[in-house]
Formats: sequence, structure tokens, C-alpha cells
Amino acid sequence: MSRNHVVSVGGVLVVTALTLTALPAVVAHRAAGAAPLPAPSPALGTVSRPAGAVPAPTPPAPAPTVLTPVAPPQTASTPIVASLPPDLVAALQRDLGLTRSQAETRLRNEIRLSAVERRLRDELGGRFGGSWLVGLTAHTLMVATTSSADIPRIVSAGARPQVVRASLATLRAVKRKLDQILPAHPFTGSVRYIDVRTNKVVVLTKNTSATRDVVRSTGVDLRLVVVLFSTESPRRDASALRRRGHDHQGPVAGRARW
Repeated sequence: MSRNHVVSVGGVLVVTALTLTALPAVVAHRAAGAAPLPAPSPALGTVSRPAGAVPAPTPPAPAPTVLTPVAPPQTASTPIVASLPPDLVAALQRDLGLTRSQAETRLRNEIRLSAVERRLRDELGGRFGGSWLVGLTAHTLMVATTSSADIPRIVSAGARPQVVRASLATLRAVKRKLDQILPAHPFTGSVRYIDVRTNKVVVLTKNTSATRDVVRSTGVDLRLVVVLFSTESPRRDASALRRRGHDHQGPVAGRARW
């Protein structure tokens, strides 16, 4: 995922209902031919007995409902976060307008869901179409796949599935081809990145018409490419590129057009 953010795991209360058992009324009196014993009074819970009747045993007092806190299950892959980097929490508060509690929740969500994403990425293999987090506190992990047969697997892992046309590997292949061809043509796409939300390779350019012509000539699947007008002229930072491993990534505002 391009941006990861994590959720706190709270305790769970399980209500254990205890069965209340009452001893049956004595039947010896009936065996002697006497009238049946009257039913217990709803208000007092006592039984009126004729003289000489054998008293019924006193039923046990009702047991209280027990609330037992159950800790969430821990596995070898479950990340345990003792503390969060204060500077990162402060940065989220500043950049996204979050409260401290929201920023901490977002980071914990990212840590927890990153482990889920890695597992699903490995399990889906060539069908994996990318992943992203949804919500102010990144509470939902979206996982894209090219096969609807993967939906139960994704849901059971705790993520939300989305079936897409192309796998992430296919989108990367399209981007590599555009990266090789477009730089040779002036003003035909200075920024190129994969948007897994739309399952497309996005090309930003000052000349949309010329860029579309060049993209058509490459022979890539045009359904997987979107060209958008932009005056952005990024300046590459070599150290940042080495750390991130790609040119540009992230959502871009604007209406997708071809």
C-alpha cells in the first residue's frame, strides 16, 4: 500500500448466562390423595401448603450474570505496538486535521491492516490488483482482485474485496512501457503513476491530445490508461526515489478523461 495507517484492538465482553434450576415440587402429598398444591405466587415466590404436607426444598438463589473480559487472540503475525512515534502522530494531526486520538487510531489501523495486506498479497499472487485504506482513521482495508472467487478469502481475512479488470502486475507492465516511450516526446506526460483505486495508469500532461496519440501508438490496453491535464512539473529527488522505489503515487483530484 502506498500509505498505511493502524487500529486499536479493544477488549470484548462475553456474557455467560447461567442456567437456573429449580427442584420439582414434592409429589408425596398427591400420592396420598390430597388436593394439588397451589402454584407459587408471582409476587412472593412462596408456596401455600396444607397441614401435614411435606415442605418442598427451597430452590437455590439465582446466580448473577458474569461478565468475563476476553482478550483478542494474538498470532505470530499480529503486530504489537507498545508506543507510537510522537512526531508521526503530530504530523498526521497537522496534515490531516485529526485529533490526537484519531491520529493514533489511524496509525494502529495501518500497522494491523498492513499484516493482513501482506498475507492477502501473497495468497492472491498474480490476481492481486492492489490495496488501499479507507476512512479518516483508515479503518477499512480494500483489496482488489481479478477473480470473484477470491471474495470469500478476502472477506474472511478482514478486508473488503473489489473485483478489477487488471492485476497490479499488469498495471506495472503498462507503466513500464509508458515510462520507456513517453520521455522521448516533449510535453507528453511528465508524471505517470498507478492508481489502484481506479485500476488505471494515470498520465499527467500539459498536452493531452499529443499524449493520447503517443499512448495509442504504444499498443498498450487503452482501457488501463487515463490521461489528465496538469501543469505539474515535478523535480526528482534521487534519495526519495531510492527510498520509495517509484516515481509518483497517490490520488489526484480531477475528472478522469481519455
